Amino acid sequence: MLFLLPGFGDRPERFLSRAMMFDPEASWRIVSPRPRIEHEENLCWYHVDENGPDLAEVTASIHAVDLAMSAALEASGLTPDRLVLGGFSQGGALALNVALDRTVSIRPRAIAAISPYLLHRDEIDATRVEGIQALIVHGRHDAQVEQTRGRAAAKFLERSGAEVTWVDVEGGHHLGPVLLEPLGEWLTALDL
Repeated sequence: MLFLLPGFGDRPERFLSRAMMFDPEASWRIVSPRPRIEHEENLCWYHVDENGPDLAEVTASIHAVDLAMSAALEASGLTPDRLVLGGFSQGGALALNVALDRTVSIRPRAIAAISPYLLHRDEIDATRVEGIQALIVHGRHDAQVEQTRGRAAAKFLERSGAEVTWVDVEGGHHLGPVLLEPLGEWLTALDL
């Protein structure tokens, strides 16, 4: 199962409409939950202002994703060792934090984050990603989330014992073929 978290302003349909770019054989059962907050006609997982992310909303979204993953796994009859958790931008940041959060009940088999960043929270437990396969894809010309933030997240995962694949692409902050093709190649090579 591929459990994908949309970014700020995105809807699940955006990932699902692009599935052919990363899953042309329709090999994966893809689940993409709706972000939990409606913000000025946009959906988001948490608000961000000049003081940074609202950490209470981050925590609430992490728990909502944990419950949604549990429900999706139960409905499919699959176990967490068949789960890849991923996301784009704010959804990628949330996916990383779900994987690292000590209060989350499910430990995914792998993580795929596109244009992500890492949120620093007290609930992070680096040992939760030890041995996990992780993909971080980030565009060199990303004006929304600087590539250095994605690279820093990849290095943190590596230091924590994850098997990280870092993919540096020419693109920007657009969920299109440039960012999604590396996801498809990585998913094909995953041993699940």
